[in-house]
Amino acid sequence: MAGPPWPAARRMPFESGRERTAVRELEPADPRRIGGYRLVRRLAEGRTGVVYLARSLGGLPVALKLVRAQYALDPGFRARLARDVAATAGVSHRYLVPLLASDTTGGTVWAASPYVPGPTLTAAVTAHGALPADSVRALGGMLAQALDAVHAAGVAHRDVRPGHVLLLPDGPRLTGFGATGTREEPTAPGGAAKDVFALGWVLAYAAAGRAPFGKGGRDPAAAPREEPADLADVPRALLEVLQACLERDPELRPTAAELIVEFARPAGAGPWLPGPLARELAARLAARVPEPEQEPAAGTPPAARPGPPAPEEPPARRRPWPVPRRRVLALLGGGGALLAAGAAAARLLRTPGGAAAAGRRRFAIGLHADLTGRHAAFGESQKNGITLALEESGELGGLPFEVGLHTVDDGGDPARAVAAAGELAADREVLAVIGPTADEVARPAALAYAEAGLPLLALSVGGFEPREGLGTLLHARPNTRSVGLAIPGCLAEEVGPRRVGVIDDRAAGTYSRQTTQAARGAFDPEDVELLPYVLPTGTEDFGEVAGACAAAGVEAVVYGGFARGAGRLARALREAGYTGASLATEQALHRPFFEEAGAAADGWYFLTAYTDAAFDSGTRGFDTVYRRRFVRHAGPYAAEAYDAALMVLEAMRGLLAAGQGLTRGRLLTRLRAAGYHGIARDLAFDAVGDYAGRGPMAYLYRVSEDEVSFRGPVRFPAS
Repeated sequence: MAGPPWPAARRMPFESGRERTAVRELEPADPRRIGGYRLVRRLAEGRTGVVYLARSLGGLPVALKLVRAQYALDPGFRARLARDVAATAGVSHRYLVPLLASDTTGGTVWAASPYVPGPTLTAAVTAHGALPADSVRALGGMLAQALDAVHAAGVAHRDVRPGHVLLLPDGPRLTGFGATGTREEPTAPGGAAKDVFALGWVLAYAAAGRAPFGKGGRDPAAAPREEPADLADVPRALLEVLQACLERDPELRPTAAELIVEFARPAGAGPWLPGPLARELAARLAARVPEPEQEPAAGTPPAARPGPPAPEEPPARRRPWPVPRRRVLALLGGGGALLAAGAAAARLLRTPGGAAAAGRRRFAIGLHADLTGRHAAFGESQKNGITLALEESGELGGLPFEVGLHTVDDGGDPARAVAAAGELAADREVLAVIGPTADEVARPAALAYAEAGLPLLALSVGGFEPREGLGTLLHARPNTRSVGLAIPGCLAEEVGPRRVGVIDDRAAGTYSRQTTQAARGAFDPEDVELLPYVLPTGTEDFGEVAGACAAAGVEAVVYGGFARGAGRLARALREAGYTGASLATEQALHRPFFEEAGAAADGWYFLTAYTDAAFDSGTRGFDTVYRRRFVRHAGPYAAEAYDAALMVLEAMRGLLAAGQGLTRGRLLTRLRAAGYHGIARDLAFDAVGDYAGRGPMAYLYRVSEDEVSFRGPVRFPAS
């Protein structure tokens, strides 16, 4: 997958990129499958086992601990591990990594938890040194919340240490709960006080950059309780509370609940981690989780498209995260319900071509995406959104057919896009396709689908000009011109400019021309004076146009081009002394903009056709489920792809309910006439397949020093 389209130093509304985590390839002796999970990489090794990065059949990335043979053959260890696993039942918290599944009775002993891509506290302190006092205070408050949830269930964690604290931008994750096999009972008296001691040890280590005891190494459980802690390097602001946590008398230590109050941060406090470490965490969260190698089924000819081989034993029944069905339904409201994928749902996501359930026909939705090129972050997010929609449908039931996902990757190459479209068109189980990802490949791919009579729902492409010959296209978003029409209203609400410079960069071709023409036509000439500028193709020096804008007293600049040009313009405007607002659109919100602009990026506005699922009130529940499923925030067009997939499924269901067979032609007719109220955007189409829904028209973002923040949806004018 391509790297994130922006620097990791900024919190973007979506993040995805190349793997940067220090994981190791599997060794020849390592198993390839355990309990329905396919192993991908080695993550770590410990005394009792090896931790692997693995994926479920449904694609869920997990950290799977395989217990070493000498411990797996020990009946006492098995019994203790089974006891620990049972103790975790019903305990959940956002800062606590839960167990997803385990096997303590079979020939192979293992336990699986969600994969968390952040570094351990040990690694962070080793690489960056001691954390600032404010960061340690925030860390203590969040870990205390996790421990309080554990203690409220009447059990103790019993293995709190720096190596079990994983760091993410939105807070730590405490792992190691329920898979240790230690001799101490999780319900033994004094367990909560021992956890508090260990928490104090961890926080002292974070604050001083070294262990608080000379003996015992980096294991709080091995700390000598008869010696006082060495807190000489701990900041004064933390000294008293950490001394209390490390009291030799357990009765004098505070409870986790009391520590939550003690470590409470003031309202409006900034990021919880220092800049360099925060940037590393953002990069890790952006990293693409590796996929397992394809395993062709035995006897499958090379040309066939095999589904994943059957697991050696049935997948565990535990849901991937402990979210009750009613709670998940409540999270998403009218746009549909998302449920965790169990084994049945995972089976639905095999590559089309497998045998359908007895008496049920099998169909597929195709995804045409860029998964390895410049727009891979967008393609991956659409794949994940569709995956969640199919998993939900499989979990809820009610579909009178089986449905799978057939994905093709064009890498952003027009020639590959035509071949990819041909592959989906040749698969007669595919009744509709979502995609493609990028404008560059849109028209040739759409022509191929039109020739095959295959409905194509396009989410991220801005335009398909010329539109002729694309009879099966359903444009599921406002086009580039429509987004341009939203520019005047956004600027009026944000800054109220009276004089606006509109810059058409011919290097961006049709995209810039359509954007700037639409914007110029939407400004009210009685309220705003427009100063149009045209940059010839090949313009490298933006100083002249920037100087002209500054000299003319322009209060807002609209730029229609791509990311690199926008970054150069931002830098030139700052050098020219320009202090007004600047706005560009979706194609400019990519990594080259930040690379070229540097500090001059701050304050820029961007209009896009995708929402930020984490902050949009209509999609926050979706993002919650997405993060639990994919261990990252929902990316660009993930929520929109979820909507599109459910719209297709609803149309298929409607055809069967009306007594009609499922064909591509009938599905196209029904989709074109249908309307769907989605969580991200209402979907509807006019007679030729262009977007005719109620919006939103676009979404507004603004760059600040540390992030690209979501300002909100832009609605179509009431008229």
